Amino acid sequence: MSLHSRHEFREIYHTLEHVLQETSLNVLSTADLLNQRLAFLTGGTSHDCPILTFPDNSKIELTQENYKKLISYLTQIPTENERQCGFVLIIDRRSNTWTTVKSIISYIELIICRSLSQLYEYVDVSQLSKDLGGLINFRLFEWIEQRLTIEKLTQSIHELNETLLAFIKEVNEVEFPNNVESVDTIAGQNLIQKNHIERELQRIKTLGHSLLCIIHQENKQSSTSHHSTIDKHNDVYHIVLSPDQSAHARACIGALVHIDTIESTLSQFWSIHKTHLHYCLELRHFEQRFKRIQNIFLCLYKEIFQLPDINISQLALNTCGFDNCNNNNNNNNNLREEIDQTLIQVDALAQQAETMISHATRLANDGLALMMEQQKQQSIPYGNDSIEPKRQELEEMKKKLIEQIDEKRHSLKLLKKYIDKLGFINDWCVRGKDMLSMHSIHLSNDNALRSIVELERFLTDLSIMNIEELQHTSTPEPLRSMISQVFNRVNDIRDLCEKRCEQLRQLVRPAYRPIQYVHPLPLLQHAPFNVVDSTTPILKHRHINEYTTNFDIDSNRLLISSSNNESSINHNVKMDKKQRHVVTELLATEQVYVEELRSIIEGYMIKFDDPEQFRFIPPIILQNKTILFSNLPAIYAFHATSFLRDLQQIYNHSFVSNTCSIGSAIASCFIKRKSNFKLYEEYVLNKSQSERLWEQYCCGHPFFTKLQQSLGHRLPLDSYLLKPIQRITQYHLLLKEMIKYTHHEQERKHLQESLYVMLNILSHLNDVMHSTQIVGYPDPMQKLGQIRLRGENCIISKEKRRGTVYTRTKTCTRDIFLFERVILLCKKKDEGNGRSLQYQFKEMIKINDIAVCTYSKNDRNKFEIVLKDYSYIVQLSSNGEKLEEMNSRWIDAVKNCITKQTEQRRAEVKHRSSSLDPSTHSHRRRSLTRKVTFNRAPESDDEQAHLPITLIDLNDDDIIQNNKLVLDN
Repeated sequence: MSLHSRHEFREIYHTLEHVLQETSLNVLSTADLLNQRLAFLTGGTSHDCPILTFPDNSKIELTQENYKKLISYLTQIPTENERQCGFVLIIDRRSNTWTTVKSIISYIELIICRSLSQLYEYVDVSQLSKDLGGLINFRLFEWIEQRLTIEKLTQSIHELNETLLAFIKEVNEVEFPNNVESVDTIAGQNLIQKNHIERELQRIKTLGHSLLCIIHQENKQSSTSHHSTIDKHNDVYHIVLSPDQSAHARACIGALVHIDTIESTLSQFWSIHKTHLHYCLELRHFEQRFKRIQNIFLCLYKEIFQLPDINISQLALNTCGFDNCNNNNNNNNNLREEIDQTLIQVDALAQQAETMISHATRLANDGLALMMEQQKQQSIPYGNDSIEPKRQELEEMKKKLIEQIDEKRHSLKLLKKYIDKLGFINDWCVRGKDMLSMHSIHLSNDNALRSIVELERFLTDLSIMNIEELQHTSTPEPLRSMISQVFNRVNDIRDLCEKRCEQLRQLVRPAYRPIQYVHPLPLLQHAPFNVVDSTTPILKHRHINEYTTNFDIDSNRLLISSSNNESSINHNVKMDKKQRHVVTELLATEQVYVEELRSIIEGYMIKFDDPEQFRFIPPIILQNKTILFSNLPAIYAFHATSFLRDLQQIYNHSFVSNTCSIGSAIASCFIKRKSNFKLYEEYVLNKSQSERLWEQYCCGHPFFTKLQQSLGHRLPLDSYLLKPIQRITQYHLLLKEMIKYTHHEQERKHLQESLYVMLNILSHLNDVMHSTQIVGYPDPMQKLGQIRLRGENCIISKEKRRGTVYTRTKTCTRDIFLFERVILLCKKKDEGNGRSLQYQFKEMIKINDIAVCTYSKNDRNKFEIVLKDYSYIVQLSSNGEKLEEMNSRWIDAVKNCITKQTEQRRAEVKHRSSSLDPSTHSHRRRSLTRKVTFNRAPESDDEQAHLPITLIDLNDDDIIQNNKLVLDN
C-alpha cells in the first residue's frame, strides 16, 4: 500500500469522526430526559441556526447535571456547519416563575418576549412547534424512534469504517511471501475480506435508503397542504419536509454520503492493491521460473563436469612406452572411441543447453517487461532490485554454459588430434628402437653404408611429422607434461640414431689394418744376411707363423676394444640422461619457487599499500609489514631476474651444444651467485620475529583468510613464508644427485666445489638460525656482528690465574657462539618438542680481551682461550669430523676476529688522531706500539676457510649431520 493511499484513508477517518462522535451520547442514554420534555430539537432553524426549545414543564425541575447531559446530546445532533452557526434557544416559562429560568439565563443571551407575537418577531412561525403557536407538528416519540434508527445506521458506518481501516492496516503490514502459492493464498484471503466489506457496505447503504424513504413516507402521511411550506435551503428528493423530519433526513443523507465515500475509498484501495498483487504474483512467477532454470543450468554444469575423463595416464603410457606396440595401438583406438562417445554426449548436452538458453532469454525479456511495468506504475515500490540482478545472472549462466561446452568440445577434439599425432610419434620411436637394435656397429662396409642411409632417411621422417606443432599450441598441464616426455623420448632416439650414424661413419672410413703396426719386415731388414739363410724352409715357415699369430692377436684386441667402447658409450648416455633429468627437476622446482614468491608479494604485500585495504588491516600489522615479510622482495628479485634466468639459459643451451658441459655450467652458476645467497641470512634472522607477529595478530584474521581464499592457497601465509628456508636446503641435494650421474672428472670437481659452497652457506644459515634463539642477553644482538661459528655441547673449563699459576675453578657444558666481537657461552634448554629450543645466555668473552687462542698444552683435541686473568679450555663435541680439524678451524676463526678487531681499533685511533696536534699524535702513537701478531687466515669470503668436511669426503650422513638446518625453532 502506498503512502498516498494511507493519507487518503486517514482523511476519510477524520471526515467520519463527527458521525462517530454522535454515538458518544445516544438516544438511549438520554431517553428518560427526552421523555420528560425538558428540551428538544424540532429541526426548525432561525437565521440558519438550529432552534433548541425548552418547553413549559413546571412539574419537573431541571438540575445542572441533567441540563448538561441533555444539552450535550442535543447539540451534537446537527451537522458540523449548523453547529458552527450557533443555536437559538426558546425557553417557555409562561406558567412558571422567573426563578426557574435564572440558571439558564446566566449562560445564555436572553431575549425576553412578553407575548407570542413578540416571539414571532424573532422566530418564524413555521419553525415553531404548535405549543408556541407554530406550524410544526412535533411528535416526540416518533422523533426518538427515528433518531434511534439513525444512530444505529451511524454506528454501523462507524464499525464498517473501523473494519475497513483494520483491513487496510493488515494489508499494509503483511509482507508478500517469496513463493507463488503463498501469494495466491494471500490474494484469495484479501478478496474474501474485500467481498465481505462490500456486502456489509451494501447492507448499510440499503438501510440508509430505506430509512430515508420511511422519513419521506411519514412526512407525506402527516403533512397537510396548509402546513407544508417550501424549503429553499433543503431540497431532499424534491420533497419539502417539516423541520424535524428534515433534520432526520439530513442526518440520513450525511450517513449515505459517508457510505459512498467509504465505498469509493474501498474501490480505490482495492484497485491499487490488486495491481500490487498482480505484479507480485508475476514477480514470484518470474523468480520461480528463474530458480527452475537455474537448477537446470546447475544440472547441466554438473553433467558437463561429470563427463567421463580420458585416462591421461594411459595416454602417457602409450606415448612413452615401446615394449608392446600392439597393445599401445589398441589402447589408442580405445581412447579414440572413448573421445567420440564423449563428444556425442557433449553434443546432446549442447542441444539441451540451446533449449534452456532460449528459455532463459524469454525469461529475461519477461523480467524486462516487469521492470517497464514497475516504472509505469510508480506506486509499486519494489521489483528492480530483484529482477535486474537475476537478469544479469541469467546472462552470466548462459555465457558460462556456452564457454564450458565449447571448452570441453575443443579440449576433446584437441586431445583426439594429439592422440593421432602422438601415435605417429610413438610408431616412429618404435621404428627407431628396432633400427638401433638391427644396425649394430659390427658390420661390413657395405652394410654400414646401407645402415647409414636408412638411419638418415628415418631422421628425415621426423622433420616431416612436424612435431614442433605440439609445442606451439596451448595445452592443459597434463598434456603439456606428456608432450615434454614425448619430446624427451624423441630427443633420446634422435641422439642415439645420430651417434650410431657417427659410429658407422667412423667404421666405413679407410683405415690401416692393425697388421701394419706389427709387420716383421722392418725387423728382418736389420738382421745380417750372412747369419742365417732366410730362404731356408724351416725359417721361412717360422716367419709365416709369426706373421699369422700377430695378426690374430691384434684382431682380437680390436674386437674386444670395440665391444668395450660400445658398452661405455651406452653407460655414458644413460648417465647424461639421468643428469639431464636432475637439471630439469632443478629448473622446474625453481620456477615453482619463484611463482610462489610472486604470489606472496602480489597477493599479500601489495595489499598493504592499498589505501582501500587499510580499514581491514590492524594498525599493529600495518606498522610491522617489514617484520612480517622481511627482505622477501629482494630474494624474489634475485631468483626471478638472475638465478632462474641463468638456469634457463644453461638448460636451453644444453640442447644446442654438447650436454657434457651442463654440470660445469650449473656449478659455475652457484659459485658465481654465492654472494647473493647471503640475502637469506637477513631472512633467517628475522624469521622468529615474523612467526611471533603472525601467531599474535595475524593467525585466523579475516583479512588474511579472505586473501588466502582469493588466491586459492590451501595453506595460510605462514606456511608460504617458510618456502625460502625450505628452498635453500634443497640445492645441495640436487647438486649431489648431479655429482652422482657425472662421468667427467673435471665436471665432477666443479660440481663438488659448488656443493661445498652451498653446504657452507647452509651451515652458516644454521648457525644464524640458532643464534636467534639466544635469550637473556642484555644488549641488542645486532651489536655483536655476524656469527662465525657455533659449537654444541662443548665442555668448558674455566681457570683463574694467580701470578703464573692457574687454578681450576669450574667445568660445565655450554654451547659456544663465535661472533665478530664477542664469544657467548649459553646453556641449551630443550623441552623435547622441537619448538621450544632456546639458549640461555650465561657468559660473554669479548674478542678485544683475548690475548692468545691456541691449542691446549699436550692435547691437540682441545683449544685454549687466554685472557688477562682467566683461561678457558674448550673441548668440542665431535659430530663425525676430526677434533683436531675442528679445533684448527675454531682457532683460525678466533684469530681472524681478533685481527679484524685490532685493525678496526687502529683505524679508529688513526681517525681520531688526525684531528689532534702533532705532539699529542706522536704520544698516542708511542702508547700503541704494542702489537698482537697472529698468522692471518683466509678471508671469510673464502668458502673453504672453515669447511665442515674435506674436499674428497662425500659421505651423505656426514653432510646431512654437519649441515642440517634447523627449521622448526
